[in-house]
Amino acid sequence: MTLEEIAFELELAGLRMEEQRMLLSSIKRSGYDAKVLDRKLIAMGYAPVFSIYDEDLDDEYITKIAKP
Repeated sequence: MTLEEIAFELELAGLRMEEQRMLLSSIKRSGYDAKVLDRKLIAMGYAPVFSIYDEDLDDEYITKIAKP
């Protein structure tokens, strides 16, 4: 996923510009990891966006939040 695609998804999720910049700079430093990004989104009060399509998702923390 490119930084532009990630920024677009973050914007669609409703993140403020400051929050988007913070997450994008984190991605630039440490690379893209869908599970880590979703954990950060959940901690910020947003729904997970990046790992919802992963079929091999074994992260109980994210799956518990993602399913109603």
